[in-house]
Amino acid sequence: MSDALSPNGIRHALVLGGGGPLGICWMAGLAAGLREAGVDLSLADRFVGTSAGSVVGSVLAGHGDLRSLIGVPRPDGEAPQMNPAGFGEIMQILTTPGLSANEARQRAGARALEMAVGDPADHIARIGGLAGASEWPTADLVITSIDIATGELQLWTRGGAATLAEALAASTAVPGIFPPVPIHGRYYMDGGIRSPINADLAAGAEQIVIIEPLAHLFPHIPSDSELGGAATLSIVPNEETVAIFGLELFNLAARQPSYEAGYRQAAEAAPRLKAVWPTR
Repeated sequence: MSDALSPNGIRHALVLGGGGPLGICWMAGLAAGLREAGVDLSLADRFVGTSAGSVVGSVLAGHGDLRSLIGVPRPDGEAPQMNPAGFGEIMQILTTPGLSANEARQRAGARALEMAVGDPADHIARIGGLAGASEWPTADLVITSIDIATGELQLWTRGGAATLAEALAASTAVPGIFPPVPIHGRYYMDGGIRSPINADLAAGAEQIVIIEPLAHLFPHIPSDSELGGAATLSIVPNEETVAIFGLELFNLAARQPSYEAGYRQAAEAAPRLKAVWPTR
């Protein structure tokens, strides 16, 4: 690897994709296993987090406790109620023929606002508590979301308008399942609605590692390949993990098995990463 910095000053970028609660747990277990194998993902120069990846990215960037991401009990002891039908309706809107990507996201966002899927304040508190989010880490952390008024990508970084908990909630606000999140008078939803990874936000880095829980379900968009000549290495769930995920990424009973599957998969991923990732 060259000693010269890339044009944007970033050598090693870590891109963490969406994946719901089980994707969070799998990525947390993977990162924990890699750390024990001598590969510390928290040494990235830039973290790009989308949806579930924003939560894991914030913990890595802040050198937090990865195991805490398996989940914390709600005060009332109940898990949030999911409505797969609502998400299905949103997906139909997003795939409406003849609409531009932004138009489709605008319509999906407007419909998401109409759905009675809970209080945004509860989602902010839940996600902030899961990530232990009190303040933004000093590391270069980029969190993705969608502005529902414009359908455009909205990025959150340290020093911006959102608290870390608000940014995480916006990025994980899966439309039809969680409510859009208000930040300074505008509403935002899941950054995965644009791309499951938003890898172009790491463009220009010398080496990009992409960890993608839903590679078996959702395709990339063209800009995910526009990486400015960066070398890339991707890690996706193995067959064991895909079987644990099943079709219900909000099956909270599968959080621990997903974490353990990620931890085991680290053993096969570590040799590839050691060749390209920095050490202390």
